[in-house]
Formats: sequence, structure tokens, C-alpha cells
Amino acid sequence: MDFNTLKNRENNALMHTYGRFDIALDHGKGSKLYDLDGKEYIDLTSGIGVNALGHGHEALVQAIQEQVARLMQASNLFYTEPMVDA
Repeated sequence: MDFNTLKNRENNALMHTYGRFDIALDHGKGSKLYDLDGKEYIDLTSGIGVNALGHGHEALVQAIQEQVARLMQASNLFYTEPMVDA
């Protein structure tokens, strides 16, 4: 999908509660992000639900896959093994 098609679809699907940069991210690896055209960026952003672990790290992907196969998310109102295994 090209950038303009993606942007037009977004305009029809989401409320416009904040501005966006004119960049459509496609994938990441480590601290690098890549747009739909393959242009490389260093990921220096943060926000709600911040990920400071990079992108696509094999051990992280495996750990996440194993966890979501068991339990995707649980409120901290309940006890779970992963929260005490740190």
C-alpha cells in the first residue's frame, strides 16, 4: 500500500484528535524504523505504551509469542506468574 492510500484510509477510519507526521512506518529492526519506501529512521520517539526494547529482536519476539499464547493481558487486580518472575 502506498502512503497516500494509507493516509486516505486513516482519514475515513479514525477521529482526528492529534496531528501526525507525514511518514507511514512499515517495519523496524533494533533501533531503526523503515517507511513504506524503505527510508531508514532512528527511533527516538516515545509516548503511551512506550516500547524501549527496539524492534524485531528474535529473543523478544519469541518471549512475546510464548506469553500471548498463554495470556495476552490481565489487569493488575489479579495475580499472574509473569508479573512476579522478574
